[in-house]
Amino acid sequence: MRSGLVILLVTCVAVAAFALIVQNPFLLDLTFAALLYAVLGQAWNWVSGYAGQVSFGHALFFGCGAYGAALANWHHFSPWLGIASGIVAAAAIALAVGFPCFALRGHYFSIATIAVAAIGEIYVKNADWLNGAVGIEFKLASAGLGSLQFTSKLPWVFLALAVFALVQLATIALENSRMGYYLRAIRANQDAAASVGVDARAWELRALIASAAATALAGSLYAQYTLVVEPESILALPISISIALVGVVGGLGQLWGPALGALTYAFLAKYVAAQLGGSGRGLDLVIYGGLICLIAALRPSGIAGYVRELFARRRLAG
Repeated sequence: MRSGLVILLVTCVAVAAFALIVQNPFLLDLTFAALLYAVLGQAWNWVSGYAGQVSFGHALFFGCGAYGAALANWHHFSPWLGIASGIVAAAAIALAVGFPCFALRGHYFSIATIAVAAIGEIYVKNADWLNGAVGIEFKLASAGLGSLQFTSKLPWVFLALAVFALVQLATIALENSRMGYYLRAIRANQDAAASVGVDARAWELRALIASAAATALAGSLYAQYTLVVEPESILALPISISIALVGVVGGLGQLWGPALGALTYAFLAKYVAAQLGGSGRGLDLVIYGGLICLIAALRPSGIAGYVRELFARRRLAG
């Protein structure tokens, strides 16, 4: 636990120093994207990595946070109230859909999450009070924490870094708690865990509610950052897949797996795509897809697992 806290502190200081020194809008945008995906990947990891129930419906929770922020702006409420309402809505939906879905296992659960997210997307596209398929554009306000609108990207990096640190702290606490041990036991063998009194559905539901809340928080930040919310860019299946891929590439059920996966994904999605330009459109996805295939074939434990193996070998060699 102590080593995890030290690494987290060093990481946060390094990212903050990088952002203050660089002051480059593109690199700050890349840093924000990496931190945001690290939060999303870690939130997904709580359910799919530690509990072993692979979800492809987290875009629904992401959308709750985004639309909560958008509606607050639309109706002239505080953005902080919008963030809170988005988190509450995501947690309520997780409770409502999680209870029946956790009666399923394996790919049946995954298919159920896809269906639930698709229903949510269809509903939003046809909901007049959410402006349907057109989406919602934010109204501009004076810059500051009160409006959560800024003239520079630097404050966004620090906000994302704060949320990242909060989620990592929660994961460190999870790994060393009864809940963490129960979730890992459920992932290893749900029937065996049930035989010693572990209520799998109840603990999985707790993990999903926490995961939904963290995902909604990231969705709210994203919406405030881009100042536009559309069903296609917020609730579509590719969003859920991207979140899942961050966790898979980084390493399932590992503290630093999502952060490493997010760094890789943000680099390919932002930097490589920008460098390739229009002539290389889609090539970044091909590279990322190839990377996933290589990791699945050669390093199923992900990037974090590979890094851990390297350190273990050095200790043995020394």
